[in-house]
Amino acid sequence: MELSEEQLKKLSVLFEGKVEKELTIEEVRKFVQLDTIGDCKQYLRVILDFYFDVIKSPEGRKANSYIEDDRNIWMQTMFSKGCQFISLLDGVGYSKGTIRLKPIIDFSILFTIARSVYESLIAFELLFVLPKTDDQQTIIYNLFMAQGLSERLKDLDEKMRSHNPTRVQEEQNDIDDCRKAIEDTELYKTLDKQTKATIDNALGNGKKFRYIFKEDNTMEYIQYEKAYTLLNVKENLFDNLYSFFSLHGHPSYLSLIQFRDAYKDEYRADKEMAKHATQCVLAFMSIFIVDYMNLVPEIKVMYDKLEEPRRFAIGMYEDAMRGEKKFQ
Repeated sequence: MELSEEQLKKLSVLFEGKVEKELTIEEVRKFVQLDTIGDCKQYLRVILDFYFDVIKSPEGRKANSYIEDDRNIWMQTMFSKGCQFISLLDGVGYSKGTIRLKPIIDFSILFTIARSVYESLIAFELLFVLPKTDDQQTIIYNLFMAQGLSERLKDLDEKMRSHNPTRVQEEQNDIDDCRKAIEDTELYKTLDKQTKATIDNALGNGKKFRYIFKEDNTMEYIQYEKAYTLLNVKENLFDNLYSFFSLHGHPSYLSLIQFRDAYKDEYRADKEMAKHATQCVLAFMSIFIVDYMNLVPEIKVMYDKLEEPRRFAIGMYEDAMRGEKKFQ
């Protein structure tokens, strides 16, 4: 990501307080480019610090509905994923007797977490950001709840069902409540037969919840592979990114040979891949927190009170991904 000299100066003020010597503009440029694993961890902490401030603040817990309460918990799950990711950047070693394995970074695990952060961002957008009306959000969110409850019921075998009839009935009642909440909306009553059938099918089989309402109030199912187009990021920026995550996170032949070659002394690809995974996580977490602030004005007030370098660091990736240039 190319930054102007003025933007680099803004960041230098922030990072000077985290190192023992004053940083030059060139050093700040290298820091932003994540030249080392230390840079990755330090930059992640800048964003995680603000996430943590939000979580422990009264503003971060304020909610006027069960949907808003779940939205705030969603923010906490993003923070948790970021913390898990940063801890793995230290690598994991092993010892047995006098034999020691130096710490290695398993980048396949990092990409697995990066994919999880991406999926959480997409679901957050579908559930909380993209719905244009309260009725749209009620329908989309109750489909999401019913899907999760249905999946859990399907996982119960007959023995578990016979031993926990009250729990089974409660969960079924919750699914019925989701259906009722959807059918009670004025929007549902105006939907065409095909769209209602889509909703009924989603409620019945418990498999799909990732829908958006189109302009004509029909519904479209969203696949993770194409969902980045809904993030309003620059064209082609995230093309094939989800496939890339899956390829490196799943036990494919490519992931096997990359693991084999990653730890050769002359080619420590694990660190290069770790830096790439970090950039992805930073981008997703930056987009998430900016969109979260748009939903919760009180958090935006907290953000605006930060010193300019810190605001810039938190929002920089989102700004770059969407080409907004609000930091010029």
